Amino acid sequence: LLVVAFLGLVALRACGPVGDRARDDLVEELIDGGGLQRAVSECVLDKFFEVRTTQELKEFFAREGLTDAERAEFARLGVECAPPTT
Repeated sequence: LLVVAFLGLVALRACGPVGDRARDDLVEELIDGGGLQRAVSECVLDKFFEVRTTQELKEFFAREGLTDAERAEFARLGVECAPPTT
């Protein structure tokens, strides 16, 4: 399910400035399109954005599709950010 949700990011990345608005749009897409909880969505994107420069984020938003490395990173971050199951 997490991988499917992250594939939905492609539609939102087509335009818009890098910043709070773009991040908020991605959070909403993960919630609405992927069924993730807000806290998990925010955690994933916070961790993804915090290790990238402004230039890397501009390139991320400028191109279509996710790289294999990005897909793997999103999946890993989704697992890291998900609440523990009992």
